[in-house]
Amino acid sequence: MFRSKEYCIKTLHQLYRKDKWINELFKSAGLNLDTLSAAVDEIYNNIFFDTATERAIKYYERELGITPAAGQSLDDRRAVIRARWVGTGKIDILLLQEAANSWKYGTTALEFIGGRIHVKFISPIGVPDDIQALKDVLEDTKPAHLAIFYTFLWLTWGQAKDYGSWRQHKDNGSWLDVKRLKEG
Repeated sequence: MFRSKEYCIKTLHQLYRKDKWINELFKSAGLNLDTLSAAVDEIYNNIFFDTATERAIKYYERELGITPAAGQSLDDRRAVIRARWVGTGKIDILLLQEAANSWKYGTTALEFIGGRIHVKFISPIGVPDDIQALKDVLEDTKPAHLAIFYTFLWLTWGQAKDYGSWRQHKDNGSWLDVKRLKEG
């Protein structure tokens, strides 16, 4: 952390650096400058969704009408705010894709198929964590008359065989182990 007192004293001539009165003066001013510096850093960090503090997150949630889920982490709340923030404007596939891209638990590709919005998960394999947050954001962003459906990425039997036999995975745990092997 930036220390104002040390910085100010280093800028003085050597003769004054050890003076008790000067040190006390800069100590007093330095504490105030350190407090001011911390406040400026917090204000700057609150401009960005990725570094916003708890206080700023609560403000954004109130302004955007978001009620956080119980036990939702600060990072998850930041992702929901970012998605809601970018999800305003003329609704088209690019806006929906931008809202989906703000979700941190996977990569998605959106397209219109037969008058419906198709969300295809490109990674990770299986149902990603906190998918409900993505569903909520897309549901709030999309036009009400459009249906939405989701496609998840799974291993085929042929791909799973590359990571061992049925008996091997049955003896060692579950097919979730195959998923972890594929991701690792």
